[in-house]
Amino acid sequence: MKLSLSQIETFYWVARLKSLHAASRQQHLAQPTVSARIHELESTVGYKLFERHAQGTELTPRGLAFLKKAETLLDLADNILADDAMPLRGLLRIGSNESAALAGLGAFLATLGERYPELNVELTVDVGSMLRSRITAGGLDFAILTNPSEHPQVRDVLLGDSDMCWVSAKGKLKQREPHSPADLARLPILSVPAPSSLHALTMGWFASSRVSPPNINTCNSLAVTLQMVVSGIAIAILPRAIVQRELDDGTIDLLAVTRPVPPLPIYASFPVMGDTKVFEDIAEMAGTALLASGLTR
Repeated sequence: MKLSLSQIETFYWVARLKSLHAASRQQHLAQPTVSARIHELESTVGYKLFERHAQGTELTPRGLAFLKKAETLLDLADNILADDAMPLRGLLRIGSNESAALAGLGAFLATLGERYPELNVELTVDVGSMLRSRITAGGLDFAILTNPSEHPQVRDVLLGDSDMCWVSAKGKLKQREPHSPADLARLPILSVPAPSSLHALTMGWFASSRVSPPNINTCNSLAVTLQMVVSGIAIAILPRAIVQRELDDGTIDLLAVTRPVPPLPIYASFPVMGDTKVFEDIAEMAGTALLASGLTR
């Protein structure tokens, strides 16, 4: 029995996703078909490629060595077919933090769809720490986040810095001169829950002046947080790009502060397994869209 490219591709996705079920979704195949391809491949090479257990699949030592050969073969096939086939098709699992989702994500996905019309996107919006965990575990193919993974099998590409600012309801604070951390600590504060980057930024801004605000409230939605600020319930640090409309129409105030609010870096993260050029191109698309939206600079 000869090896087939379809067997090699299925092996690659099972190895990457560590799950027959996830690989079947990625390739739009029935799970028995995926299982059959792996069984045929193992019969052909004459040794086990995976150990099966309740949590999924794990490469055997010989399977790990075979993966390197499979990646080389798939890269070669991509090069051969580059002029005649779509460079990306099937399911792409994308994760995004909410600030990107509220700013440039729509334009990014539109560009992605134009470039790769045979691509299906499964979108997850979550805080950066959760996206980082999922991409490290193989649950996402590409993510836009503020928490770089720093994992050896994940590449992080800096897309830019997002300007952050203190905002309050219009006229909530009568004092016009710059506010100190001690001034703002007397007010109700609203932030995204820990362990988010925004929560760390907010608490770090106070901690840098040795101030501990007693009234910290949390909300897992930036859109709802903004509405709470507009309603006068609390003040918050938010990305300048997602509050610009409210600043322009006068429903919120931009607070002058004595200590600048640091920007938050935004990254694109993707696994380094196999050919990463297509993901580098996707990261460039994302960076262009976020820059155009004003979320990054």
